[in-house]
Amino acid sequence: MKKRRTWLKRMAVVMSAAIMLTGLTPMGVNAESVSKEGRTEITVWHMLSGVGEEAFTKIVNDFNASQDQYYVVSEYQGSWYDSFAKFKATPQDALPDIYQIVVECMGYLKDSDYIIPVQKYIDEEGFDVSDMQENIRALYTIDDTLYCMPLSVTMLAVSYNQEALSNAGVDVASIKTIADLDAAAKQVVDAGEAKYGWSILSDGWQIEEYMCLSGDPTFDNNNGRSGRVTSCVMNDNGAADTIFKTFYDYLSQDYNYPPTTTIASSDITTAFLTGDLAMLVGSSQWILKQKSTIESFTLGQVAAPITNEEVTGSFSPGGNSLWMVDKKDEEKQKGAWEFIKYLWQDEVMGYYAAYTGYTPVSTGAYESEVYTEFRKDNPFVEAIWEELQECKPEYVGAVFGSYYDFRNIVMDCFGRMFGDADFGPEDAVEKIIADINDTIELYNEANPEAE
Repeated sequence: MKKRRTWLKRMAVVMSAAIMLTGLTPMGVNAESVSKEGRTEITVWHMLSGVGEEAFTKIVNDFNASQDQYYVVSEYQGSWYDSFAKFKATPQDALPDIYQIVVECMGYLKDSDYIIPVQKYIDEEGFDVSDMQENIRALYTIDDTLYCMPLSVTMLAVSYNQEALSNAGVDVASIKTIADLDAAAKQVVDAGEAKYGWSILSDGWQIEEYMCLSGDPTFDNNNGRSGRVTSCVMNDNGAADTIFKTFYDYLSQDYNYPPTTTIASSDITTAFLTGDLAMLVGSSQWILKQKSTIESFTLGQVAAPITNEEVTGSFSPGGNSLWMVDKKDEEKQKGAWEFIKYLWQDEVMGYYAAYTGYTPVSTGAYESEVYTEFRKDNPFVEAIWEELQECKPEYVGAVFGSYYDFRNIVMDCFGRMFGDADFGPEDAVEKIIADINDTIELYNEANPEAE
């Protein structure tokens, strides 16, 4: 409990710094009681829960208190799965003015006629986004059009138990490849420092990250960035077979914790947070936001290991962004843009990143005073920032309308190969390609391109 109290105390310092440095109104003061009478109401749907929702609500309240023309209302919509399902089922006139969602949904939103690309307002105002990380801008850009404003970044990382690795004599700096990670895992378990060595959160994002790293596209037409996706090409040069076989060979060892279909990501996360699992490959933000629940060890994070020395690509940033929805109301559009600009102030974005565990989307936010204070207490976030710097714009992830289905198909097949003796890595890759190609065909037929 001492460790938790210490963390909370430090976060209080960070939040106090944010308030002092940016003029943000402290929670519980008058910002949330500002009247919306006579203002244009702007609705935001978001998927932030817990401290993330607290941080976002505070920013909304501060925006409302900072001017008297617009009044933003933020509404939590559940997980991104739930939120996205609701968005697709809602008539356009009942949608929010701003929609926060993960990058996996970009293809669907781009294909819809519901969206106003933020590039329109950037060009009209000459709004300066030069401080945005180039790879993040590339992630959300098609044909020189930035479709949405990046809000949060997460990177594929190894979260680890500092004491377990140190006591076992493992130098975390030596973990560069998956083979290195596995050797460290065995060393930790052999030393009795953990029940399991390492595991990975298995969904489509993690696997696509390793596809980006391979240098090969996952889908045709440059991952959907130079034309509509029509087929999955992840194994045309054998990249997918290599990735799946590598994970299968190492995670099948009895000292590791394979993500079978009967083991949920929450089970793997719990095993790590309670100290049973020494190392976990997954979203940097997913674990960092739960740091306060760790009581038996000190959290550390490093960049995710590469598959092998033969890879030619790089990892891609993940995360989520803010989309402007076309409600056929110019005043609401202006208000939505004003709120997005407010969020893009360095100290506001730095505060948001420090509070939620996400990596900042701009250099200014990373170097902001509030995030600098946060980095002092969490020095390992610098390794994640360095990993982000190494992401090459030409290897950002895929954009297509049925990514949601791809993620679920990969998760099912990846887990099945660890629990079904008759279903190996090559079978998993073959089924993924066949199933997602069927889904892509159905999506394209139901959503023909405009001529």
